[in-house]
Amino acid sequence: MPKSGIDARRQAALKEGNAAYLARREEIIRAAADVFRLRGYEATTLLEVAKSLGTDRASLYYYVGSKEELLQEIVRNALQNVLEAAETIKRSRASAPEKLKALIASMVDNYAENYPYMSIYTQDLGRIARQDSDWATDVIERTRRYEAVVHAVLAKGQRDGTVRSDVPVDLVSLSLFGMINWMHRWHRPDSQFSADQIAESFTKIFLEGSVTNQGADARGGASKSA
Repeated sequence: MPKSGIDARRQAALKEGNAAYLARREEIIRAAADVFRLRGYEATTLLEVAKSLGTDRASLYYYVGSKEELLQEIVRNALQNVLEAAETIKRSRASAPEKLKALIASMVDNYAENYPYMSIYTQDLGRIARQDSDWATDVIERTRRYEAVVHAVLAKGQRDGTVRSDVPVDLVSLSLFGMINWMHRWHRPDSQFSADQIAESFTKIFLEGSVTNQGADARGGASKSA
């Protein structure tokens, strides 16, 4: 099918890479992410994205071809930095606990810095996985690469004795992702907790647990008297 005039103009502008054009396109992507987060991807229309920018829908087509393209760019932005950071952390000579601390900080920082991109990605990953497209396949492969990095760090820690091995590594990995991915339900830029506070708390809970020595002693006593 031949491209329409606006499609050809958009492709030419993208290829040229003019700074003002790319900046406006990024502004549209950010606005779309905000609207998607508030209304949900399925319920949002391009008209609503345009209204949030004070423009009309027709003007958007010079920058993006569809609502789907907006979501794709949102997810691509969300994945790029965090995957690169994770692979760098894995290659470092740090111990497994140190790597896990760095991974948690990286995930939380990426979530906060790329808000609301990470919210969109987390909420729509299931829908993306059901798509049959090269883009969806690429997203799922990148996601699995990230999961594999975390899994490998945990497994290495279990083998060298720096991470407890009485819990299956698959469950340990899932619990870490579950804790951080749930941030999309409560984290906002104006949160009372900074990214550093969140990362530090998550690290303590994940690596040290939430029961104090006193609590552990009480639990042990309760078990003995039961």
